[in-house]
Order: sequence, then C-alpha cells, then structure tokens
Amino acid sequence: MKQEIRDFAAAILVDSAGRLLLQLRDNGPGIVHPGKIALFGGRREPAESPLECIMREVAEEIGYAGSADDFEFFVSLHGADPENIANHVRGEVFVARNVPSANLVVTEGKLIVVHPLELAKFRSEMTAMTRIALKAFLRGSPSISTSNSEKEMPPNAILFLCTGNYYRSRYAEELFNHLAKTKGLSWYAFSRGAAERGSPDNVGPMSVVALDRLRQKGIRPEGAARNPLPCSLADFDVAKIVIAVKEAEHRPLVESRFPTVASRVKYWDVDDVEFAHPSIALAKLDELVRELIENLQVR
Repeated sequence: MKQEIRDFAAAILVDSAGRLLLQLRDNGPGIVHPGKIALFGGRREPAESPLECIMREVAEEIGYAGSADDFEFFVSLHGADPENIANHVRGEVFVARNVPSANLVVTEGKLIVVHPLELAKFRSEMTAMTRIALKAFLRGSPSISTSNSEKEMPPNAILFLCTGNYYRSRYAEELFNHLAKTKGLSWYAFSRGAAERGSPDNVGPMSVVALDRLRQKGIRPEGAARNPLPCSLADFDVAKIVIAVKEAEHRPLVESRFPTVASRVKYWDVDDVEFAHPSIALAKLDELVRELIENLQVR
C-alpha cells in the first residue's frame, strides 16, 4: 500500500508581547483534528512554495497579510507522520514576530493567545506536530525529528545572549548542551541575540569559526542549521538563568530592550571577533562554560 505524504506549511506566530498565537480548531464534521490546538497553516497547493503556502494560509485564517520578509524559515519536519503512523509528513515551519494580535480577524477556528510559560496547561490538547514544533522553537534549535522529539526536555533552561546570535552565544549554547549531556546534567541551553537585528556581514546561519572549533572538539552542533534569532521577553520567561557574554557590549542593549527583566542578566567578559582572536575568545568561553557546568552540578 502506497504511503501518503502530507505536505504542509505552518507558522509559529508571536505577538509584540512575546505571546504565541495558536488556533483552536473547529469541532465539526470533516475537520482534521477537530477541537485540537494547532499552529496556523495548512496543506500546500500544487506548484505552491512553502512560503507562498504559509502566507496564503495565514491571510485566509486570521487576515494577517504579512510580507515574505515577515516569515522566517525555522525548521523542516520530514519523516513518519506522528498523527498518522501509516503515512509520512513533509512540512516547513516558519516564524513571524510582532504579529498584531488585537487586529486579527479569525475565519477558521478560534484564536488562542498563550504565554510560553502557560503552554504546559495546553499540551494534551495540542496536535503532535504542534508540540514538536513549539518544543524546538522554545529550545531554540530546529534539530528535531518526528520520531523522537516527543521526549520530555530538561526543565531547567539557560539563555545565552550575544549581539546577533551568530558566534559567541551559539558556541556557548552548543558547548553547554554537549557537556550537560555527557555529565547527565538536567539543564539545557538556548541562545538569542540581544540586538533586534544581526549584522548584515554575517554569512550563513552560524559562524564558521564557532562551527570549526566545535567540530575540532568532536561536538556535532545540533542547531547549526537554524538562523540567528533575536531575543524576546518570552525567552526570559523560559530561562532560569540568563547570561550575556560581554557586559560592556550587551548591558546597554538589554537595559534598553528589556528594562523589566534586565536585573536578571549575569554578564561575562568575552570580546567579539573584532577585539579578540577567536582562539582567545572561544578558549575563554570554554573555561566559563565548564565553570558554569561545575557550579550547576553542586546545586
């Protein structure tokens, strides 16, 4: 029997307050996953690109006419369909931020506005694909598969901040997660940029310098394929510990963008590539991350 491939696009929509905008599906005949909570999106039409699909679906379902630049690719979900094990799924998930939740006109289902800390209350009501995508998004890594990503993640999160989420914070995230896993530590790290936008000089999703050093250490970076992400208030809510890697550089950004939570941030002193050679900066991050791991082990 030939397997069916479900080809779709979906969007993780975030409003200006860092809240997630989800769809409570209608509970009527002919509705896929009736009464379940899902991401907005739907099946791709013939000859339609994933980006064209999600722009059309979001416009149809909530009246949000965002531009192509408003939808950032996040992750591909290809593999066994967790909602129908006899079939396969091929989906592309995008992220759109600063969506005006107060001005949306919902034409399919109902709009649910959820703070990330409240997601646990709705988990049993979500579709499997929604749980998978949101877990990856909150962790900050798109390295997921449909076969194993339903496993629970450690409850304790550390947020690393650099300016553009391209070099230092990404290196710290990957190194921390590798060491935490090898030592059985129930913590995980994710990273973001303290600035609203990264540098246009950054090429690719992650600094090749950071990638090369991780590979020299035998570390396979899980989040190497994702693009840099700017920080939001929701990221502070998820994290128990927040560390910015350079105080002189990042304190002004944090205090300007997030004054209500700025006091929570701890600061290191690791210079960017313009001021310190990577062999020096990354060696310093090695030392600081290992020290952090040791301190968490004795908590």
